[in-house]
Amino acid sequence: MKNYTVIGLFPSQENATALSQSLEKSGIQNEDYIIYKTEKKIMTGEKRNFWKKLLGAQETPDHSRIDKLITSVAVRSEAELDSIRKSFRQNEVVHIYEFQDMTLDEAKNLDYVKKIVELRAKSQIYAMPRTTLSRKGNSEGISTEVKA
Repeated sequence: MKNYTVIGLFPSQENATALSQSLEKSGIQNEDYIIYKTEKKIMTGEKRNFWKKLLGAQETPDHSRIDKLITSVAVRSEAELDSIRKSFRQNEVVHIYEFQDMTLDEAKNLDYVKKIVELRAKSQIYAMPRTTLSRKGNSEGISTEVKA
């Protein structure tokens, strides 16, 4: 695996320490992952909408505060990829994105990571098949008797 990076989106920065310990316990070296820490601060409507779109965040009484966690990890083998996925799931990952052509050096730029994740999330939404919902109740259906 060359230039393979996994990005995890987490609901809170409270997961950072546990995630870091979990990754290192599974054999991932400190220099092979990035945990982006941001200070809690009041966010503009546009930035709140970014997180709401990506994480499906529910509105909270103080919905103007942001405390999300993004983590990027360089992957060198299938075994490492499985370990990373397991560590992410154990630490309440909301979504995992896998990028085959992103290096960890590229992932050091948080704005770049956010842009790429947003593009991937949008492409997944647009690729979904069109569905329709029936407005009829369960009791409705064939209204005449079918004869064989």
